[in-house]
Amino acid sequence: MLEKRNNIKNKFTFWDSFPQVQKDMIEISHIILTHVNSVPGLLGQALEDTFAVPGKMLRPACVMLFGAFGPDADQKHDELQKIATSIETLHNATLIHDDIIDESSMRHGRPSIQTKYGKHIAVYAGDYLVALSLTLLSENAQSLHSVIADGKTMQNILVGETEQYNNAYNIDISEKEYLDQIKGKTGVLFGLACFIGAYESGTKVTKALKTKKFGEYLGQAFQLRDDILDYTTTSSTFKKPVLLDVKDGIYSGPLIFALQNDDNNHLHELVKMGKDLTQDQLHEIENLVNHLGGVERAQKLADQYTEKALASLKKHWPDNENRALIEQLTGRLLKRQY
Repeated sequence: MLEKRNNIKNKFTFWDSFPQVQKDMIEISHIILTHVNSVPGLLGQALEDTFAVPGKMLRPACVMLFGAFGPDADQKHDELQKIATSIETLHNATLIHDDIIDESSMRHGRPSIQTKYGKHIAVYAGDYLVALSLTLLSENAQSLHSVIADGKTMQNILVGETEQYNNAYNIDISEKEYLDQIKGKTGVLFGLACFIGAYESGTKVTKALKTKKFGEYLGQAFQLRDDILDYTTTSSTFKKPVLLDVKDGIYSGPLIFALQNDDNNHLHELVKMGKDLTQDQLHEIENLVNHLGGVERAQKLADQYTEKALASLKKHWPDNENRALIEQLTGRLLKRQY
């Protein structure tokens, strides 16, 4: 058993500097595996594969970190872990569904579920995780307020994702439209994680709602950084195919901002080629996005959202060890290379 736990710990090296968070993430991973290991057949295999290589688990970490502010944090710790698990299963459900829509072949450096098991099993796997998320939340939440907040967040995520596809091949997409998209697809789930952690540990709802804004800012900064890495790293480092979204007409911040500076329209002409783009042309787009200041502009926005998040945190929460951990984590996310 100790060897098994040590093997799991090796998968959470991102949290080596945050031992208590790491301990919680290991336990949350155990809770997830306990649930998915009991599912029979191909669906069970697909679910086990989904969590074989866990991500950074930032959203459940937000639940636990903001849960530590509440007056009932100690006695509610087990329930908070299960609620954090519900957030992580919901997040992974959205990733599985995203990979189906994008026809993505890789996730976390491994074949995606839809690639390995087919789209039918992948759809059911994503749906199963949504159902599991709702079960875990409803069994451990203190009131319907958290369940309602969860439902509204799911609606916002779906709107954010579909808006991204509504703007497919739109080379005139504005900065505001892009920022609204990333708030919907990423920011709102971070916001829910922060809110639900604070609220479920005994923080009054009006105060807990202050964390929601922090989470949304953090999520937008995180997504901006994610989009920057498409233009500054390799597939092996980032553990997912990079720049393929451009062929599908899905344009992220660095490209959008570079297009605004493309006075000779060379980048525009390349992007308009869409699915006909070659690997060499994708590499040329990568160079132009960097040359035309797209990455620089995206990084400035990521810095601004990080500053907004930290300002909100300092305004509403006491200066203690827990807040220092959140500040440290926030800064680290802005500088990550994967």
